Amino acid sequence: MQLMAGAALAQESAYADLNTCTKNEQLKLTAKGAAVGALAGLGGALFGGKKDNAGKAALAGALVGGVAGFATAYYTAIDTCKKLNPNWITESSLIRDPAKSLEQVYKDNHYNKRDGIQLRMQGLDTTATVKAGEPMAIEAVYDVMTPDNAETQVQLSRKLFVTTDGKETELTFPLAANTSRTVEAGRNKETMQLPTPSNVGSGTVYRVELSAKAGDKAPVTMSKNVTVI
Repeated sequence: MQLMAGAALAQESAYADLNTCTKNEQLKLTAKGAAVGALAGLGGALFGGKKDNAGKAALAGALVGGVAGFATAYYTAIDTCKKLNPNWITESSLIRDPAKSLEQVYKDNHYNKRDGIQLRMQGLDTTATVKAGEPMAIEAVYDVMTPDNAETQVQLSRKLFVTTDGKETELTFPLAANTSRTVEAGRNKETMQLPTPSNVGSGTVYRVELSAKAGDKAPVTMSKNVTVI
């Protein structure tokens, strides 16, 4: 019990360190974006011969730069902090689902051993909404089939997008964007939790896109939207 309690405290400490680091890096990136926007607004006003509006243009440019930069600053900050200490963010969990037998997986997918290595993505689930600052819980289900029932390598690709003002922007994925995992034949479930910034605006829409491939087959892809409330 003491070991488990110690591990839990260590994980809480790691997340606290991650949050502190992320906030600091996010502030730096957002401030930089706002500064670039202010300079752009000021320069446009001056070169346009509208010196009286230069101050207003600089302020407007700062606001635009800050808003545009905020969408990517949070996840870029996480990526920076993660590289400082990889233990601050745990990787996704991908395990064999014992509730579904290998024989049943083969039957459900009409699998023939002559087809070689096959991978089917059976589902991608997440909550439709999330509160700002709370993690997005993601679960993906993969059926993996091999001629000799052996484990095989699966290539996983993850992408994260955000939509603001009708425009979709790709963000830095907070876990490994591309990774290779050894997976048992049968049904496998991958679970992960993606952090969201505590001050993201209500109505912001995130889109999670996951792809997976095995053997020489083309990757399969699914995506889901999550709205901040």
